[in-house]
Amino acid sequence: MQTSKWAEYVKKRKGTKGLLTITALSLSLFQLYTGFFGAFDGYLQRNIHLTFGLILALLLYPAFKGSDNKEKSEFVVNLLLIAAVIISMAYIVVNYEWITANRFMLISKLSFSEKLLGISMILIILEAVRRVIGNVLLGVVLGFLVYPFIGPYLPGRLFSSPIRWTELIDLQYLTPGGIFGIPLGVSAREIAIFIIFAAFINKTNTSNFMFNIAAAIAGKSKGGTAKIGVIASAFMGMLSGSGTANVITTGSITIPMMKRNGFSSNFAGAVEAVASTGGQIMPPIMGATAFVIVAFTGIPYITIMKYAVFPAILYFLAILLMVHWEACKLNLPGVEPEVSVKDSFIQYGHMLLPVFLMVYLLLVGYSPMYVGTISVFAVILASFLRPATRLDLVDILEALESAAKGMVIVIVATAAAGIIVGVVDLTGLGHRIGSGVVALSGGNIYLALIFSAIVAIILGMGMPTTAAYILQAALVIPALVTLGIPIFVAHMFAFYFACLSLITPPVAITSYTAAAIAGGDVMKTGWIAFRLGIAAYIIPFMFVFGPALLLEGAISNIVITVITALIGIFALSVSVQGYLFRRADIMERFLAFAAAILLIFPGYVTVVPGIMLLAIVVLLQKLRPNIGINIAK
Repeated sequence: MQTSKWAEYVKKRKGTKGLLTITALSLSLFQLYTGFFGAFDGYLQRNIHLTFGLILALLLYPAFKGSDNKEKSEFVVNLLLIAAVIISMAYIVVNYEWITANRFMLISKLSFSEKLLGISMILIILEAVRRVIGNVLLGVVLGFLVYPFIGPYLPGRLFSSPIRWTELIDLQYLTPGGIFGIPLGVSAREIAIFIIFAAFINKTNTSNFMFNIAAAIAGKSKGGTAKIGVIASAFMGMLSGSGTANVITTGSITIPMMKRNGFSSNFAGAVEAVASTGGQIMPPIMGATAFVIVAFTGIPYITIMKYAVFPAILYFLAILLMVHWEACKLNLPGVEPEVSVKDSFIQYGHMLLPVFLMVYLLLVGYSPMYVGTISVFAVILASFLRPATRLDLVDILEALESAAKGMVIVIVATAAAGIIVGVVDLTGLGHRIGSGVVALSGGNIYLALIFSAIVAIILGMGMPTTAAYILQAALVIPALVTLGIPIFVAHMFAFYFACLSLITPPVAITSYTAAAIAGGDVMKTGWIAFRLGIAAYIIPFMFVFGPALLLEGAISNIVITVITALIGIFALSVSVQGYLFRRADIMERFLAFAAAILLIFPGYVTVVPGIMLLAIVVLLQKLRPNIGINIAK
C-alpha cells in the first residue's frame, strides 16, 4: 500500500468525518466479531447494533435538505441527540440483569428515568426515520403510535381496549418485543453481515467480471446492451440483494451503453430499474427481507432460496424477452464484447470461490450469520490471488465503512418496523385486520389475494422493502393463512409484492434512481419499468395456485408446471411488447395474453387451449405481411 494513499485516507477523515468513520468501522467490526465468535444475547446484540446505526444516521443525514452537518447549530443538535442515544442504550446495558431477569414486562412500574429515556429513544428513532427514509414511513409509525390511545373510541374492527402510555413505553424500550423486536434482530444478525459481504465484493471490482460474462452471453444478439444490463444486474443482485444499490453499481455502466445502442433514455432506465429490483428475489443472497421471512416463519434460509429460484428465473426471462422484442421492433444491433470470457476468468474468476463457499456452507446447514462472516474473510483472501482484485488496508477500511453506511437504512427501517409490530401485538390489531380482509373478500381467495397485493404495494411506496413486508406479516399474512394458503406461500406472496413497490408508480424509488442516471423522465421511466416487470405481478398468484412453481410437490407436477410457466411467460411478453416475428395487432396481442393466462395458471384443463391460442398467434404472425418493422417509437 502506498504511503500517499494512507495519508489521503486519513486526511479526508478529520473532525465530524473522523467520528463518522470511527463509528462506521466499529459497527462493521462488531458485526464481524459476533458473526465469527457468536452473537451476544438477542436484546444486547440489537441494542449495540441500533446504537451504532442511530449515531451514523444522525451524522450522515442532515436535519433538513440543503443544510450541512458542519453548521455549528446542527452539529450541536446532533451531538445532543447522540448523547441521548448513548445514555438511553447504556441504561439498558448497565441494568441488563434487572431488565431481562428480575422485572416483569408491563407489570413492574417504570421509574421516572425509564419513562424519560424510553420517550427519548422513540423520538430519536422517529427523527432518524424522517432523515433517512422520509415522511411516508414516519407518518405510518406515528399513526401506529397514536392508535393505542384512539383505539378505544374507534368503531368495528379498529376498536382497541384502553392501553396506558407507560405500557407502550415499557413494551417499546424495555422488552425485546418493540423497537428491539424480530425485525431489528434480523438486521443485527444476518442482514448486516451480508451487507458487509456485498461491500467487499463491490470493492474487488467483481462487477466488471459479471459485466464481461453478461456481454459474452448476450452482447452479440439484437439489442445486446440491454440484455447485458439485465444479466449483469441479475448476477450482481445475487450478491448484493439491493435494488437501488444495484442500479447505481451496474446502471452507471449499462444505461449509457443502452442509450448508445439506440434505446431511449426512459427505456434504458426502466430496464436497469426492473432488472436491479430482481436482485431482491434472486438467490443466493436475495434481499434483506428473505432473512426476515426466516425469522417470522422458522423456515431454513436454504429452503427459502429453493422457493425463490424458479420464480426469479421466470422474472428475468420475462425481462429478457421484453427487451428482445423491443430491440427487434427498433432493429437494434448487438455489440462485440470488449473482453473475452477467458480474459475475464483469468482476471476475476477466482472471486467466484467465496460465492461457491457461501452456497456450500448454507447447503450443509451453517447459520447465515456465520456463513456471511466466513464469506467476507474468503473475499479478502481470494482478492490477493490477482492484482486486479487485490485489497490493501485502505480498501478494506473503505469497504467496512461503506458497508456500515449501507446498514443505516436497514437499521432505521427495522427499528421503525419493530415499533409498528409492537403496537400491533399490544393491541391485537393484526388479528382484527386479518379477519377484516377475510370478511371484506367474503372468503373469496381471489379477492383476498388482490386486496393483499394492493395493500402490499401501497405500504411499500416510499418505504424499504423490509418494512413493507413486516407490515404485511403483522396485518395481512395471517388473513391469507386463515383462507387456507400455506404459510410459506403466503410469505412469498407478500415478499414479492413488497419488492415490486420499488418499480410501481407513482412512488417507484428504483425507477427514479435509474431515471436520474439515464437523464430520462421519472414517470415515463416508472411506467415502462412497470410494463417490463408485468410478469412479476402475476408470478405470486401463480405460486399461490400452483406451489409446484416453488419446487414443492411431486416431480411430475413440478416439471409440467415449470414447462407451462415458461411458455406462458413467453406468450405474456409477446402480448405486452406486441411483437413476435413482426409487430402484433390488437387481436394477436389479446390472444397471446389469453394464452399466457391459461398457461401461467397451472391446471391440465388450461394447458391445451393455452397452447392452441399461442399456436394461432404464431400462425397469424407468419401469414400476415411484414409491415412496419422498423417504425421507431
